Amino acid sequence: MIASGRMTVQEGDVSNLKLESEKFDLATAFETIYFWHDLKKCFAEVHKVLKTSGHFMIVLEADGRDKTIQWFKEKIDGMNVYTPEEIKEALEYAGFSEIHIYNKLRFNNWIMVLAKKI
Repeated sequence: MIASGRMTVQEGDVSNLKLESEKFDLATAFETIYFWHDLKKCFAEVHKVLKTSGHFMIVLEADGRDKTIQWFKEKIDGMNVYTPEEIKEALEYAGFSEIHIYNKLRFNNWIMVLAKKI
């Protein structure tokens, strides 16, 4: 896809996206928000680059409540663990609506969050 010019890869900071506003239909975050230190600011940046009716999908192996993820949080510098309620609150603050949280996807503590920009 890259070689054919159909895809590009850019490295950046989600708290300060240097992307065109209202450009994308979908943004995803798989196992990454553990390292996003200001969820409200980061989610606002994602909101900015999504088109109206665009979706933001977040997938995590931990809902912030299990002991294993708490152990990792203690061992990995800069890691944060967010509960579904904290994620929803930050998404609402950033302007997202129609927020759906699906849990118990594969194991009891996995979650997927889908939010829409209206």
